[in-house]
Amino acid sequence: MKKIIYYWAAYGLLELLTYILLFQWIGFWPLLFIQIASTAFGIFIVKRLWRGITQNMREGKTISPYLLDTICLLLAGILLVIPGIITSICGLLLFLPFIRSWMKPRINRWIERRMSQGNFTYFDMK
Repeated sequence: MKKIIYYWAAYGLLELLTYILLFQWIGFWPLLFIQIASTAFGIFIVKRLWRGITQNMREGKTISPYLLDTICLLLAGILLVIPGIITSICGLLLFLPFIRSWMKPRINRWIERRMSQGNFTYFDMK
């Protein structure tokens, strides 16, 4: 638990330093606009993906061929919603296809590991 607190503190300090440097470089209003635009775009992406997922589940369609892409894009939207320049950059990078193709095997291994350990909860929607 201490590691998480240290990582979170280091992340907060890094974000603060990034904000200070960008504030000195581009000013307050452009920085505020970038943050508001990033958050609005992230909310739009998350809502659109969530609407598509729920509609597919209601219609009984399978989403498995595109599930890892959807997970990556949903993660990108969530990262864009979180205030911060570093999270926004990471969220925007997940929109690039070669970054997603690099991330998909890692996500797949993480899901398989969780399922083999029994740490994965499955809800049957029927």
